Amino acid sequence: MNAMSLTLLSRRAAAFAVALLLLAGLALLRAAPAFADPGTTLAVVAPVQSCEALAQTKLDVAVGAAVAIETKRVNTAQGEFCEVSGTIAPSIGFKLDLPTQKWTQRYLQAGCGGLCGQINASIGNAGDCRPALDGEFAVAATDMGHTGRMGAPDEGAFAADPQKRIDFAYRANHLTALASKALMRAFYGVAPRYAYFSGCSDGGREALMEAQRYPEDFDGISAGAPAMLFQIQNSFFHAWTVAANRDSNGKPILLAPKLRVLHDAVIAHCDTLDGVKDGLLSDPRACRVQPGWVACKTGAADTAHCLTPAEWSVAQKIYTGPTDAAGHRFLPGGLEPGSELMWGSFVPRDANSRVMSESLFASMVPVVNLAPSQAESSATTFPFTTAQFARMQELHPLNDATNPDLHAFSARGGKLIMWHGWADFSIAPMISIAYYRAVQAELGVAATDRFLRLFMIPGVGHCGGGDGFAQVDTLSPLMAWVERGTAPASLHADRIAASAGGFGPPPGVSGASAASGASATSTAHGAPQTDGPQGGSDGRGGGMGAHAALPPVAIPNQPALASRPIYPFPQIAHYLGKGDPKLASSYGPAASPVKEPASIDWYGAFMLRPGFQKQYVVRDDTLFPLPQSRP
Repeated sequence: MNAMSLTLLSRRAAAFAVALLLLAGLALLRAAPAFADPGTTLAVVAPVQSCEALAQTKLDVAVGAAVAIETKRVNTAQGEFCEVSGTIAPSIGFKLDLPTQKWTQRYLQAGCGGLCGQINASIGNAGDCRPALDGEFAVAATDMGHTGRMGAPDEGAFAADPQKRIDFAYRANHLTALASKALMRAFYGVAPRYAYFSGCSDGGREALMEAQRYPEDFDGISAGAPAMLFQIQNSFFHAWTVAANRDSNGKPILLAPKLRVLHDAVIAHCDTLDGVKDGLLSDPRACRVQPGWVACKTGAADTAHCLTPAEWSVAQKIYTGPTDAAGHRFLPGGLEPGSELMWGSFVPRDANSRVMSESLFASMVPVVNLAPSQAESSATTFPFTTAQFARMQELHPLNDATNPDLHAFSARGGKLIMWHGWADFSIAPMISIAYYRAVQAELGVAATDRFLRLFMIPGVGHCGGGDGFAQVDTLSPLMAWVERGTAPASLHADRIAASAGGFGPPPGVSGASAASGASATSTAHGAPQTDGPQGGSDGRGGGMGAHAALPPVAIPNQPALASRPIYPFPQIAHYLGKGDPKLASSYGPAASPVKEPASIDWYGAFMLRPGFQKQYVVRDDTLFPLPQSRP
């Protein structure tokens, strides 16, 4: 072999070795979490006083209410924190964890789920964010003014106290932000450079409430599956999912084993509408479910693998959402095709099982209604009428976070990421779309795009779970937008193993846990969770009972089985025709097959107009709205 041949061979060998190294590197990149600091580089600021001395800080003037605090040092794997526990008069509990060695001038406030009642100062939806993983954030949370256990029969009892109503609706988070910022100025000698809020479910409502009522509190806000239409969602919707599935004797018609039949038919007919066969619907609105897909043959003796006319009628009602005999639609949409395996919170496994939606509705009744009648107190007798809809407007100015006038938040440079799972079974996904469209109508499409992006995630249930891409870091892109001015062109979402997440049964286990009143056994990050269907504002699917002991840091993402880019609504991810369909790099943005209507037609469209929110005080032990309204 001559010298030239040897040289060529050695070059080829070297090239092959380089190729192997590149492939190995790519494999590691795919397998390892992409930990990064998505924001600007900020200096670490050390405390200017001790944790013990901080307990003497006076906060009454800064907060506008009496505040009592105590402090203690807490050691974690990410370093030491000074933990402040406090009460803002009359009874708002809050906790603030201050890093003593790593603070990089950022503050994050975590929302809470359900009706709150406990404190969960941990960071969700941030599994790729290095500052959140390292313990560089000061983190706070509040119990929203009362104590209670999620799922308990008396969960809504706090509503008997009008001040607690106000604190839950909007006051607690605002005053917690004021107290926390004052404590940071005292402890570090400087105010936080950037302030963030992150929450899902009611935490998403809280997030939007902050942007609407108190636009100066936070620079960046992440609002997941927001329960913004609090009054109607927690009355009409939850009652409907129960009542629509009852026969004349009060027995359930559709049972959980049939959910797989319905779901498989939907996927079989609609899966490839987005260009790839993956068992998911990128935009479920394109799937028009037909009764013939699942209908039992006339006179069939075996109906185990089909739906009877009565069962199909129930499914159709769930897809449509609450209506009356005249056809008035009381929500902008019902549950979406592809979400069927998550319906176990209201479709029981057998005729004698109790469902979570019934308990959830019962706990919400005293919160959404000042004086509920007997009929209004039961999901099976709740009146689905326009008169009842009008009655539910009484507390619309207090509880709802549907004000589309975000001029003030946008003008001060605030950034807002909204996200919602298309397979959500507890908050209808179309509520988020209707609100997004309302903001566009109020501010203009171009102006809205400069500060607000909505991301709809295929196959994801309530705040996580489902068979889709439930592992999403929203904090990293939010930080990049706020601190670097880089608007999120997409979110990176992962499908992970053996995780139900959110609030519902794991894929393929329709109704098993929900029917017994328990929720899923794992979260989107693999930690156990124990709470009910409307909690989970921390973005990991669990509620305060499961996460109260967690440190104020993020949990690293689990290894991904597949990944997908999630593009701003109304775009969807479209397979490029080459490359591994399990990798996000094989997809690009495309127009949805659904043509957006000029308007979303539903009876309560007026609830998404500005000017309705009011400040409340208590007079003679009664809620009293002040005459001026808030933006």
